[in-house]
Amino acid sequence: MKFFDKLEAIHLGSFSLFNLLSVVVLLVVCVVVRRLLMRLFNRAMDKSRLEDSIKGFLKAAMGVVLWVFVVLIVADKLGIPMTSLVAIVSVAGLALSLSVQNILTNLFSGITILGTHPFSAGDWVDIGGTAGTVQSVGLFYTILKMPDGREVHIPNSTVADSKVENFTAYEIRRVDIDISASYDDTTTAVKRAVSRAIGMTDGLVEDPEPFIAVKEYGDSAITYMVQVWAKTPRFFAAKCSLMENIRTTFEEDGVRMTYPHLNVHIDK
Repeated sequence: MKFFDKLEAIHLGSFSLFNLLSVVVLLVVCVVVRRLLMRLFNRAMDKSRLEDSIKGFLKAAMGVVLWVFVVLIVADKLGIPMTSLVAIVSVAGLALSLSVQNILTNLFSGITILGTHPFSAGDWVDIGGTAGTVQSVGLFYTILKMPDGREVHIPNSTVADSKVENFTAYEIRRVDIDISASYDDTTTAVKRAVSRAIGMTDGLVEDPEPFIAVKEYGDSAITYMVQVWAKTPRFFAAKCSLMENIRTTFEEDGVRMTYPHLNVHIDK
């Protein structure tokens, strides 16, 4: 007891040496407890099925929160008024949030995207008119690789507010083609030529069955609609190949692809 009394009698400024040692011990205990809590939290995050970006953000956020608690506990031990400290922290947090408002908007939008999974890396998507392959989804930006090799970084707030079309979400995708044929060619002949072209095209699937029908009677030709289903990875190749094969079968079967024209009849 005499030893502690002597420590209490020694003052460094307005604090006794005993109080300072108590603060140091409390700080060490808080740091140890924080490390244990962080270790348990990290293990829980590693076992979860969340995206790696969300895991990293939550780990960092938890670390900051625990440090805030450590500071508040030590400050209270030092006799600093908690009300004033909380007010200062609140004002500083408000000022910081206003200055980084756009960054926070992208951050929370990124968390929303990672949580809802509208697309994943490798998907072909159209985001607000920008189409490309998803390279990665971060907390602030979604990165698309364009067909010409460019890399586009789209803010996550823009992604969250835009219409998103995912073209590779399913295993098969429908190919829609409109073709025109002369009024002089029968519907049976046109359908037969198109069916042969479909059979010559790789990458198409038999189920659902192809659909061929008259779509419109135009001024210069009859428009036919062709709907077939292709395997998603082969979609573009199958569509181009089908269009080429239709031209080939039309030529072989004598079906004429017409173009806008005007027939003029002159009366004598």
